[in-house]
Amino acid sequence: MVISLRILIASFAVLCLTIQTNGQSLNDRGKTLYETKKYDDAKKVFELVKENTSGYAEAQYYLGKIAFDQKQYDDAIEYLEDATEVDGKKGDYFNLLGDAYAASGTNASVFRQMSIGPKALKAWEEAARLDTRNMNARYSLVGVYPIAPSFMGGGMDKAEKTAKELFPLLEEALAKNPDHHLYNYWYGKTSAITGLNLDRGEQCLDKYVMFTPVAGEPSVAGAYMRLGEIKEKQGKKSEAKKCFEAALKKDPELKGAKAGLERTSK
Repeated sequence: MVISLRILIASFAVLCLTIQTNGQSLNDRGKTLYETKKYDDAKKVFELVKENTSGYAEAQYYLGKIAFDQKQYDDAIEYLEDATEVDGKKGDYFNLLGDAYAASGTNASVFRQMSIGPKALKAWEEAARLDTRNMNARYSLVGVYPIAPSFMGGGMDKAEKTAKELFPLLEEALAKNPDHHLYNYWYGKTSAITGLNLDRGEQCLDKYVMFTPVAGEPSVAGAYMRLGEIKEKQGKKSEAKKCFEAALKKDPELKGAKAGLERTSK
């Protein structure tokens, strides 16, 4: 009886070790730590997940999230490239990889931006292809398509097509939470860029300019600039000018608002 009990305990220990080896329980522990912002502890747990186990890609994704949150963008790229190579079917993995590429290139040289920009675009495109409900990737694509050269895959026609996919998703989200500030901003900016759904975009930005954003969220100055662009497209020149002026009062260095004010002052 004692021997049987020992065998049972040993078997249970082996089972627990097997579960941890495949990364599932480790990932659960790591995600709990990540959600409570214990990033260093979470990182140590995710690093225990071995390659060639079922939880490895997810562990690399979360290591990428931690690095991204800590603004270690080059490290994030390495983790996320690994995650997408191991599991190429997760839209979230590709979306964050695109974000990491973009963040890494923000203050980089022109040559690095030319190298990394297309990678970000392709990652977001793959995220959107894999997940028809991924709003984040579509929002990023709407912003990058108009400024990306055609030989890199850019174009306003692509921005408009993507906006038409994004608007219904945003409407669905706003129907559940009409005051969701980021979704209101995303809708308004998308409208300002593409010239689509202008009245609805104006309504969304009117809400956002009443909001006080925290660090990392779109500025009220930027929202006023986008509101000015909408009103300009609506033919409301004097109202557009007031919006650009309001944007510059909050951020005198906002280039888009300066250009808008110059256009509407003629």
